[in-house]
Amino acid sequence: MISTARHLVSTFRFADLLDVLVVTVFIYFVLSWFQKRASRSVVIGTGSIVTLYLCARFLNMYMTSQVFGAGLTALLVILVIIFQDDIRMALERLASFGIFRNRHRMPVSRGSVDSLIETVQDLAKDKIGALIVLKGRESLDRHLTGGTVVNGEISTGLLYSIFHPQTPSHDGAVIIESERINQFGVHLPLSHNTLEIGNAGTRHTAALGLAERSDALVVAVSEERGTISMAQNGKLEKVNCEQFKNRIYSFYNTKVSQGSKIRRTRFLIRNPGTKFVSVAAAVALWFLLVNRSEIVNRTITIPLEYRKVPDGWVMENSAPAEIKVSLSGPERAFNFDISELKASLEINNLENGFQAIPITESCLNLPTGLSVNSISPSNFTFDASEMVKIKVPVKVTTKGNLADSLEIIELNPQPSSIQLLVHAGQEKVIKEIFTEPLDLDNVDRNHTEKLKLCLLSNARFSDEEHEWVEVDIKMRLANKIILPGSTSGT
Repeated sequence: MISTARHLVSTFRFADLLDVLVVTVFIYFVLSWFQKRASRSVVIGTGSIVTLYLCARFLNMYMTSQVFGAGLTALLVILVIIFQDDIRMALERLASFGIFRNRHRMPVSRGSVDSLIETVQDLAKDKIGALIVLKGRESLDRHLTGGTVVNGEISTGLLYSIFHPQTPSHDGAVIIESERINQFGVHLPLSHNTLEIGNAGTRHTAALGLAERSDALVVAVSEERGTISMAQNGKLEKVNCEQFKNRIYSFYNTKVSQGSKIRRTRFLIRNPGTKFVSVAAAVALWFLLVNRSEIVNRTITIPLEYRKVPDGWVMENSAPAEIKVSLSGPERAFNFDISELKASLEINNLENGFQAIPITESCLNLPTGLSVNSISPSNFTFDASEMVKIKVPVKVTTKGNLADSLEIIELNPQPSSIQLLVHAGQEKVIKEIFTEPLDLDNVDRNHTEKLKLCLLSNARFSDEEHEWVEVDIKMRLANKIILPGSTSGT
């Protein structure tokens, strides 16, 4: 077990770190949601099923694993159907977070906040029922029905006229964004959390219902008792005037005015126990799943290249150009681009003649986590020859016959000599190099013709440009020199 853990740690990649971080964030949000939701029995049942499946897989309980594997897709579909509202709310909350969130914030004046606080306290003193929603970062459109758009400033007179018992809109909610009243007479979704609602009425039930589905702060004033209640993050609680004032200031400071810096700080220090459990669970899952992943065997074909050939040496009949490598390792280790793999050999300490260099695992640029089973072929073979440079003259050869009235004065190759590479010990054997035959049957004037050089089998050109030479042909007719461009009849 310890050796396995050491092997996993030694092969730990940056991608594995990202893998653990993503799962940690996912587990944290699931646990946070679990702590806030009323449907905990369903979550406990689902967690028990997942735990049983992981245990069955770890203990190699074949039949149980197969049954759970077959029903896993159906279970996921069922969970999506059951928790579709919660999943949608989580996605909306994610969209309002961090880089996805609109960074533009409407400024909120201290006067507007004070006016709101004073008005709510007066409504409670006069026992006038009210339901006021302070919008946070998340959109509320999906949760609201009905209502009338007003887009007015926060004022005592406007709020009193809206919630006056004789007006038809007094039972609805007022939606406030920043320091503007956007709508009134709005209907909110009702909560089903009877434990949290207690003996509260419909107005408080609606306040909790919206607080469960968004990050809004909802204020409910009871017309029977003249009390102020606040609903936020799925919690409903009664507050006094001082607590109400502090909560309103805190909401605007953290959610609207000061924004992201405070939220990031609070997120880092909030729920340390849940964060620790999330990290521990993600690391445990990584060790469990990676350790239990099956070993895969694959054979891949990669190109073979060689380098650092000593100066003055030539390699011929080299083989192979590519090799087949049999690899084994966990499935995750094969997640790489095969086109980036290659086998590289360093060629040095050469000798004349046939040679074979072994191809080993050290020649391969394999990713970590993979083992080499075999390499085919296991040797790189070639003929090595030490070469020296010599300089030899160029001789022009001919074929055919000139017309009887024509005579060649000069055949002048350019260049008149070239450098060749010849095998060591052959310097004195090769004394000149010949061109391909010049066909005299087609020569009837002075001109320049390009001819190819005929290379001997034990030599090669030091420069491919020297494979051809230009031959300057000069002729004469009846003891007269033929001018350039003249024909034989001139």
